[in-house]
Amino acid sequence: MNYSDLLTNVRNYTEVSSDVLSDSILDVFITNIENRIQRELDLDAFRKFATSSFTTGSPFITLPSDFDLERGVQIVDPSNNDRTWIEQMDTTFIDEYNVDRVNNTGKPKYYANWDQNTLIFAPTPDSAYTVELWYNATPDHLSSSNTTTWLSDNAPEVLIYGTVAEAFSFLKNPPYVQLYEQKYNLAVQGLSAIQMGRKRRDEYADGVLRIPLRSLDPGGK
Repeated sequence: MNYSDLLTNVRNYTEVSSDVLSDSILDVFITNIENRIQRELDLDAFRKFATSSFTTGSPFITLPSDFDLERGVQIVDPSNNDRTWIEQMDTTFIDEYNVDRVNNTGKPKYYANWDQNTLIFAPTPDSAYTVELWYNATPDHLSSSNTTTWLSDNAPEVLIYGTVAEAFSFLKNPPYVQLYEQKYNLAVQGLSAIQMGRKRRDEYADGVLRIPLRSLDPGGK
């Protein structure tokens, strides 16, 4: 499903033309649902990696422009390529641990969110270590200039039901808002079962998924 298909589907479901549900209005609804999905689900499509290098003597690293939230940080020692996971702490801990940012140097052990664009590390790096950031990215939004996304290709029902629910809310039709909210929630449950459940297990480690069956008593009891 592409952007144009979604607009057509929403207008067909609501039986309301573009005179009322204009492209610009539907764009707001689509963005609202995309943001909601981003907050509710941890999809593999949102996962990314980025590498950067410290400036020796500076405890700060600028985050990628599409950064949403971190999943983990590794420090790579350039002398031997050893990787070390470092611990996330509060900025207050970092400040107390690294009171003297100039002279308290070494291989970083801790990090914290300094602000929405920056991570701070302690101790202050004494070398240009490589930083590998594991993070969730803010996904691209569906629009007239970006006509397909992972969601529109792989979970179009989630976008349709969510956007239709937004449209009926705009049209002040509560019974249909409730109906399509239920459809949206069921679609989200199905997507989460795949993305956050079945995709993150394997048969060797976890065994084959089984649906429990009731065993009948041979004696008829």
